[in-house]
Amino acid sequence: MTQIWEQIDELVCLMKLTPGLDGVRFVREYGSHDAELPVRGFLAVVCVENAAVKRGFLGSGASQTGIPDALYSADAELRVYAPAGENGAGLSGVISEMLRALELFDERRIVTKREVGSIEFDSDLGAIFRRLRFRVEFCLCEEG
Repeated sequence: MTQIWEQIDELVCLMKLTPGLDGVRFVREYGSHDAELPVRGFLAVVCVENAAVKRGFLGSGASQTGIPDALYSADAELRVYAPAGENGAGLSGVISEMLRALELFDERRIVTKREVGSIEFDSDLGAIFRRLRFRVEFCLCEEG
């Protein structure tokens, strides 16, 4: 799971550099960072689900080196929250910037699927949110 988190963390760190996302606070789900309640600004909670690793001789490089490759895949989700008192103003714009950033910074083309959910309300947090889901798939050659 570490390799998967490294790839997702890299994408998130690059998103943070996007001018349209500089007001978004990113935290990991079940991480050690506290989130403010009620939500006062844009908050993106980063989640990873369905992580998998398949090992074997997957690529042409493996046959030359004799070292097995590992194919990693996971479904990632950014739940982006906005204060309910502001009716989620700007939430769709933030999601659009995130989609653009994913496209721009995915130079290795590891993001294979993207989808955005509808606007929802979280009564526990007193916030409006949308889900941005994406799948990452990548292959790493194991070091012998």
